[in-house]
Amino acid sequence: MRSILLVCSIVLVVTSISLEAAFAAAPQAYHASRTGAYTTYDGGSGGNSDQSRSPGQMLQQANNLGLKGELNDALELANRAYEQGQHDPAFVVNYIEVMTHLGVVEGEANKSILNLAITAANRLNKTKICNGQTDAELSYHFMVALGQLADGVYDLNERIAAQLYSAQGKIARNLKNNPGYPSESLEILGQPLLNLAKANAINKRSEAAFDAMTTAFEIGYTKFDEVIEDRSFADLDQVKLQDLVSVHRSVYQDKVEQWSRAAVTSFESFKIDFDVANVNGGRISSDDAVGKVTVVDLWATWCAPCREGIPHFIHLQENLGGKQVEVIGISMDDTENPASAVDTVKSFGIDNDVNYTLGVGTEAIKNQIPGKVLLPTTLFIDQSGTVRYVAQGYHNYDQLAAITKLLSSEFTSASATDNASR
Repeated sequence: MRSILLVCSIVLVVTSISLEAAFAAAPQAYHASRTGAYTTYDGGSGGNSDQSRSPGQMLQQANNLGLKGELNDALELANRAYEQGQHDPAFVVNYIEVMTHLGVVEGEANKSILNLAITAANRLNKTKICNGQTDAELSYHFMVALGQLADGVYDLNERIAAQLYSAQGKIARNLKNNPGYPSESLEILGQPLLNLAKANAINKRSEAAFDAMTTAFEIGYTKFDEVIEDRSFADLDQVKLQDLVSVHRSVYQDKVEQWSRAAVTSFESFKIDFDVANVNGGRISSDDAVGKVTVVDLWATWCAPCREGIPHFIHLQENLGGKQVEVIGISMDDTENPASAVDTVKSFGIDNDVNYTLGVGTEAIKNQIPGKVLLPTTLFIDQSGTVRYVAQGYHNYDQLAAITKLLSSEFTSASATDNASR
């Protein structure tokens, strides 16, 4: 692998490039405990310092200072933390993430801060501790951090991003074959492998780009339209690109349809009753769901995978909603005192152009669902008010639509039979 230390010198000389478009979004808050392919990740601490705080605690405070706009103090504290914790790979991964976030303040890019993140990434990459062949969990989080950093510098310099994407994709390729990586999370590697395809395309290695893209599709990457529209692939053979996407889209849709039929058939259905407050006034009741297929999303505004799934429910309502199908989002922000979350949930719906009914729920809903309930959880309720399937965790649009269409087709068939018998 080419050393990504080269990136540092390149970043420093492209000072005339505007980054306003690249860093339009405000930095997200840093969390020491993260999710993904693994349930939790402590991010390391680097051991206790001579001061009262560990490097991990100092890094957390640096991130908080940065979010408040105190960038100079944040940078000084983060660098002190790095001096003490740089020998702890888990800490370095967190440092890279925090510095990536701090590299953007109110839409303005700070190249020197991003450069620090790249330097730290290069040093950790050279150790090969996180190359995906040994420590699967640590490698996974390094892979994610590299992707965030690459996304951050993409509009600044594609070549720099390509080196970072390449390093990320190679880790993903190793994790794919690492027995320590959870097999149920293989599809998460699809994005890093697609990024490897982007890196190869940027570097004019078209065959390698198509090979990596194929692997990404095979492992579970399904954002087919985004691949077609991605500017990184503009110089590839477009006919070949369209054909490749078409083949894998068709294969994927067949698999999703088969999955939906098997999922509903094997699921032990049950009845559910709910009566919750509508954020726009009034109530949302399970009685209202009778006579139509209802998709109920149990979510929370603080839940990252829940927020990621919101656009899918918006599209579901747009494409399938009507007299026979309705989407309802029930927030679990504060199940002990749901009234306290009404304004928060209502504002979220307005800010995110949510086009379906939103309510606030209680523990009474969760208690009726068998097993442990995680967020997000989606209930698919048929026209008789029976829960026919429960989707735990994030599901993409195709999966949600497949279950909805299956239940809707049953409804349509039943209605046609009733009409014929009259």
